[in-house]
Amino acid sequence: MSDALVIATPMTAIGYLLGGARTITAVDANETVAAVAAAIADGRAAVVAVHGALWSTVPPQVRAAWARQTTPLILSLPDEDGDVSAAKDAALRDLLARAVGYQITFTPSGGAT
Repeated sequence: MSDALVIATPMTAIGYLLGGARTITAVDANETVAAVAAAIADGRAAVVAVHGALWSTVPPQVRAAWARQTTPLILSLPDEDGDVSAAKDAALRDLLARAVGYQITFTPSGGAT
């Protein structure tokens, strides 16, 4: 496990690809579940980041199983509207802390937001 994989909608995948991320596109729950299963099976990804719009289409019991998994770490990315609530920030912070072993903050140095 040495890299990250982004599973994104076709609309957002280009941004991740331009940023250099290994990216797979999916359009529905079935394709998303299949892409995550393939990522787990190939063992290359340390982190599998699923676009929020796709994450929300996956059945809750599958999302819960993904959230419990630590190898690879599977997490949800914010969707296109950029609406990242404090709860989503906290959940992402907790997942990253589990992945890297220490707390990461989203507040710039100096405390300004």
